[in-house]
Amino acid sequence: MNSYILAIDIGTTSSKGMAITASGEVVAVRQDYYHIDYPQPGFAEQNAEVIFRAVANLISEILKDCSSRECLGICFSAAMHSLLAVDVNGVAITPIIIWADTRATKQAKRLKEMGVAQELYEKTGTPLHPMSPFCKMLWWKENQKDIFDSAHKFVSIKEYVIFQLTGEYLIDFSTASATGLFDIKELQWSTRAQDFHGVSFAKFSTPVSIYYQVELKGQWFNDLRNRPTKLIVGSSDGCAAHVGSLALENEQLSITIGTSGAVRLARKEPILHPHGLVFNYVLERDIFICGGASNTGTSLLDWYSKNFDPSASKQLVDFVKEIEDIEPGSDGLIALPYLHGERAPLFDPDVRGVFFGVSVNHTRKHFQRALVEGICFSLKSILNLVEDVVKQSPPLQVSGGIIHSKIWLQLLSDVLGRELMVNSTQDASAIGAVMIGCKSLGIAFQQAPNQQQLFYPNEEATKIYETHFSLFQSIYKQTAPLFEGLSYLRK
Repeated sequence: MNSYILAIDIGTTSSKGMAITASGEVVAVRQDYYHIDYPQPGFAEQNAEVIFRAVANLISEILKDCSSRECLGICFSAAMHSLLAVDVNGVAITPIIIWADTRATKQAKRLKEMGVAQELYEKTGTPLHPMSPFCKMLWWKENQKDIFDSAHKFVSIKEYVIFQLTGEYLIDFSTASATGLFDIKELQWSTRAQDFHGVSFAKFSTPVSIYYQVELKGQWFNDLRNRPTKLIVGSSDGCAAHVGSLALENEQLSITIGTSGAVRLARKEPILHPHGLVFNYVLERDIFICGGASNTGTSLLDWYSKNFDPSASKQLVDFVKEIEDIEPGSDGLIALPYLHGERAPLFDPDVRGVFFGVSVNHTRKHFQRALVEGICFSLKSILNLVEDVVKQSPPLQVSGGIIHSKIWLQLLSDVLGRELMVNSTQDASAIGAVMIGCKSLGIAFQQAPNQQQLFYPNEEATKIYETHFSLFQSIYKQTAPLFEGLSYLRK
């Protein structure tokens, strides 16, 4: 009871550290924020060293906060689809290209036109889209060949952080299987993907289990008072969130709305969609986390506040609270929330945001509500995709930033027309990382006392949203052909 696992969740807009005991007690929480750079249209980048310093600060501060307790291990979860190049000393020579980056649209389209997209998808489990590190590498090869040729390693942000802490380049199976470069059946780098990028596998990290342990080096070993604390590689944030939501144990669907959004389901075999629309990421050799991810989430609320209401810096809860007195359906205003393009189920990097049906009666709050409703419609479309493939409708667990807003949770329940469960008010990715860490260390994890909340759909609101969802889909279908033309103007 006097010891803990330190979970580090490296997210898109912040990293969070949580010290949690094997009995589920949270004994310390710290969070460090950083920003995304958009240097030109389609680009979304971050600074690897800034994020590493944030992680290092979290570790140091939580060790101080818990100085009377023993740290048994440090386990990671991290955002997927990031890519950067490093030199022989492990120094970043490029920014991190994150999931929201669509610079590789041309490369993704060319592969689809070549007719190899489905083959690559079935090998790697990753739908072909510009967010994929596979496509990003092709962009580097064609646009910055000096970097492409000179790079010592191509890594994700979690690999970069782990190298700084241990001196080893390691990538867990779940993060590797989100790259489009990894064979999800053979659990090794894909020779078929290599046919296109031509990079030696020596330039990639060593793939390992999410339970793999490695020793800390130098300063970090000393900071832990020379105790042999293990670093557990851990998983991607999506897989960790599914574990931390307890959806894995109960064979439930999990829905996450954080900076972006996703719908996930665990299966013993990959769910291979005939058009490559469902991802399949390896959690363990016989467990695949399958589903669909959206580019829409709380980042859109930040964008709206920053640009249209800059005098009031709003937290998520405050933003959503303001829309409570606007009726469901936003008085006929519908938002396509695709500011970053979209992944599932559209896989359309050219699509962008639309407010449809604007009238003189609409206020700022109507736009805010329409945006939140649009995010929920996007998740509904992914949920429909996944349930159509698996031919069933499992119970729904919810995680992510949304869990801090009961108003938004109720709105999501109304849009989906489904009962929602929230198992914990804590960060599901961090809880999942602790559960993975405990299993790696051979420690039994006991979930804290049940804090489950249930949300039931309002029948009247659900009827309104069924009509609006149909319009939402129709608006995209009617406008989709126009977005590619706009992409030339953006460039």
